[in-house]
Amino acid sequence: MKALVYAGERSVRWTDVKEPQPVEGEDIVDVLVAGICGTDLGAVRNGRPPLPNGLTFGHEFVGRRRRDGALVAGNPILSCGICRSCREERRHLCERRKVLGVHRPGAFAQSISVPAGNLVETGALDLIRAAMVEPIATALHAWRLSSTPCSDVAVLGAGPIGMSLLHVLKAHRIKNITMTDIVPERRALALQCGADIAIEAADAVYDAIIDTVGAVATRRNAIENVRVGGSAVLVGLHAAELAVAGGPIVAGERTVQGSFGYTPDEFNEAIVLAASLDTRWITTIPFRESEQAFSALLAGSADPACVKLHFSVAD
Repeated sequence: MKALVYAGERSVRWTDVKEPQPVEGEDIVDVLVAGICGTDLGAVRNGRPPLPNGLTFGHEFVGRRRRDGALVAGNPILSCGICRSCREERRHLCERRKVLGVHRPGAFAQSISVPAGNLVETGALDLIRAAMVEPIATALHAWRLSSTPCSDVAVLGAGPIGMSLLHVLKAHRIKNITMTDIVPERRALALQCGADIAIEAADAVYDAIIDTVGAVATRRNAIENVRVGGSAVLVGLHAAELAVAGGPIVAGERTVQGSFGYTPDEFNEAIVLAASLDTRWITTIPFRESEQAFSALLAGSADPACVKLHFSVAD
């Protein structure tokens, strides 16, 4: 079958790989639509974590389960079920966690093998929205970790997670939402999709700020512009270091909260939230063009207005 794999030297290749074989406790899913995550791009661009040549990427997807034909979204976070985090119902923080597309073959392929318990039926969702369940779950989890009550919230970065957060905040009736991005086209899309303000960087004081970029500058922007007693939630992983002044955190009792993934319950909730997602910021291309499209994103030469790119694997 065809798959998009890591080819070494910070590059990818669309090539032939072996089809997954049935394994006890797992289901084979024929992938229909898969989305590119910033984590995929960062892994290739930065070589973190170390990637084996031939690894198939992809952890945001919808497909058809072979054994019964049901449309399913895959929760890509695989947990052991027995460590302390798993026992505390925080399986996304499993001490032995593995992630599809990082530690084992992912969804940028015509089919994928997934533990049966990690598949959730998507019902009547269209394929594009169903493929967005994973990033919406990530956004929902980040929002849940922010301080409440909130009336003024800033989201740093109008990329896929940022736009998913905009959708989650609107669903939770947050009235004053500021989106930031350095790309004018993305700021315009954020306004079209319901943001109240779209600017280059947070320039006021907010009850909560959620940083989806993870650059040194955006982390500093989040912590320095959240109100006294408020929360800065860090989702993005662009930079390795957290270079911020400690004074404002200590003196203002500000909370700096990391956010990774989502709980299984939040993944299920995201299916309901996905039904009303505004998808005008999502572009879909045939899977056969995936190598060129991924490479264009890596090179920064893709259309800046293309916030989210999906591969239509069935084409």
